[in-house]
Order: sequence, then C-alpha cells, then structure tokens
Amino acid sequence: MLRPRERAGRILALRQRLPGLVLLALLLGIWEWAGRRASDYVLAPPSEVLRAIPGMISSGLLPHAVATSLQDLAVGFALAAVVGVAVGFAMGWWPWVGRLLNPYVSAFYVVPVVALIPLIIIWIGFSSWARVSVIFLFSVFEILLNAYAGIRAVEPTLLDVARTFGASRSQLLGRVVLPGSLPYTLVGLRLGASRAIKGMITAELIFALTGLGGLLFRYKDQYETAQMLAVVVTLTCIGVVISAAIQLVERRLLRWRPALGRGARHR
Repeated sequence: MLRPRERAGRILALRQRLPGLVLLALLLGIWEWAGRRASDYVLAPPSEVLRAIPGMISSGLLPHAVATSLQDLAVGFALAAVVGVAVGFAMGWWPWVGRLLNPYVSAFYVVPVVALIPLIIIWIGFSSWARVSVIFLFSVFEILLNAYAGIRAVEPTLLDVARTFGASRSQLLGRVVLPGSLPYTLVGLRLGASRAIKGMITAELIFALTGLGGLLFRYKDQYETAQMLAVVVTLTCIGVVISAAIQLVERRLLRWRPALGRGARHR
C-alpha cells in the first residue's frame, strides 16, 4: 500500500512523462503513415522494423554484431574514462598541469577524429585496436573537459572552511573536491558514452565491416531499409541503457544533494 506522499509523487512523475509519451506516439504514427506510402527501399514503417528484428535475432546476425561492437566499445570507453578522469582531475587540482596541458587539449579537441584515421591506419593497421583507438579519441575529450570543469567549479569557500578545520591536501581532495566535482564527471561520462557509440560505428565502417556498422553496410547494399532501421534502433537502445546506467550511479552517489533528490522524486 503506497503512502499518500508516494502516490502523489508517482502521479506527478506520470504527468511529467505524459507529454513525452504523447510526442513519441505522434512521431511513430507519422513514421508509420509515411512509411506505408513510401517505397520499402526508401523508408520502412515501424511495424516492418519490429517484424524484422526477430528474424535478425534468430539468424544470429544481430546478436553476433552486438557482441562484436560492445567488445570494442567497452575497451575504448573504459580507457577514455580512466584517462579522461585522471587527466582532467590533474589539470584541475594542480594549476601548473592545467596551464601546461590546456592549450594542447583545446587544440586536439577541435581536430576531427576522422582526420586522424589515416595516421591510425599507418601506426596500428586495421586491427581491433584501431577501432578501440577511434572510440577512445571520440569520447576522451568530453570526459576530460567535464572532469576538469568539475574540479574548477568547486566552491573556494568550501576549501577555505576545510583548511580552517585543519584538513590536509589529501582530505581536501577526497572529502571536498572529488564529491563536489562528481556531478560534472558523471555528465562527462554520459556525453562520452554517446560519443563512443558514434566512434564505434565510424570505426566499424572504415576499418572493417564488422559489428553493427558492418551490418548497416550489408543491409545498405541489399536495400533492406527495415533491417537497417532495426540496427539503428539497436544502437539507440544501447545508448539509452548506458545512459540510464550512468544516471542510476549518479543518483546513488549523489543522494546527499537535495536538488538531485527532489528531481529524482519528480521523475
């Protein structure tokens, strides 16, 4: 039996989600209407896409492609998370590191990753590590810059108060700076995850027609639009699951933030 406060919170959350659900239903309806009037080679309706997915799963093509893509994605994103968070924290915590690296980070951040692919081919070849490198480069700067911004955004007043009570540098870092910068870091991880998925598809299309990128290319050659859109839906689901997982970690780690707690109750 739900208490009145919990019942009111759930009703409010449903009301807040209702416009988004209505918009989704409207977009799917428009897509279905347009797909049924267009050629199957141009746009398959959602009903055809849903019918195509079980066949792709039973044939083993989709599960194998997902497993191959997730393997490279996991390695590339994990490396980007470790390097991005470590370097971003170092730049924010030690001013001399920030002054030293900031110009280079800013310069590399604006360079399109695709422009570096010929060099990656020369240095690494067409192995899976080439795909991991592209995923890493796509996502690392989002994580790094948000971690750096999080350290810089910590209130100086909090640091002064902690120093007044005799906190050491390690205590300042562990009990004030890291918790204060955590929201920025988690946002960076969410942005980096979406960028990593884009890098994964780019790498698979360029280096080797494997995984979900290879599946897209295969169905493109066969003009099977429903199967192509099924792969796109699969990519969307992967992105949503990763983002939801990071948001879940965010809610667990940031329960002490009143604003986040109110937001979580209203969802």
